[in-house]
Amino acid sequence: MATLREYTQGSNGYLPKAARMGLLALPRRCEFLIAEAGTTPKRILDVGCATGYISLLLTKLGHEVTGIELNQQMAAEARTYGINVLEHDLEQNLPLPDGCVDLVHACEIIEHLFDTEGFLKEMHRVLPPGGVLILSTPNLNSLANRFRVLFGQSLPMWGAYPADRHGSHVRVFNKTKIIELLRRTGFREESIAGINQSRLFAWAQDYAPTFSDLLLIKAVRT
Repeated sequence: MATLREYTQGSNGYLPKAARMGLLALPRRCEFLIAEAGTTPKRILDVGCATGYISLLLTKLGHEVTGIELNQQMAAEARTYGINVLEHDLEQNLPLPDGCVDLVHACEIIEHLFDTEGFLKEMHRVLPPGGVLILSTPNLNSLANRFRVLFGQSLPMWGAYPADRHGSHVRVFNKTKIIELLRRTGFREESIAGINQSRLFAWAQDYAPTFSDLLLIKAVRT
């Protein structure tokens, strides 16, 4: 029997290139992050940096980036691109001083964690007042999921066992719950958009993010 930490650290926790490129290609994800990072160089923490594809993008834009990654193989690969990577379990306090970064990028991370409140408190600690948190997570209440439930189907973003698709997801969020959690941990949501891979539901990204496949959130440390 494997723990979540052991599963994530091992070969099963390594994202193949197709999966990494799929995350990178999610509509508006990179554009949203780049716009919030701005042109003034910032200290950025890329949480769950995988092999460093987002960290490298931000570095090329002039930002000072530190990656956090638990999987040893992916951390080593990120370092080959010149990324400064800390191998660290996000279920534990970060080995970083208070207020040491200006922006935290944590997309597709929070659904993998047990202590989500503790994680966000740590993100609050390493950000100064006014610091920015960018995160995304699958949306339980997406339009597609509503139809799946209506017709008795399973939800593909949450597996029943480790080898099942997305089997390492342990938390479920909708817009209401993620806002509640952010406010509990000292953040103020500033903007919430949706991400949809299907053009059929592209209208929901701006006008009704609660119907989107993923929620993309900018929050500010209060």
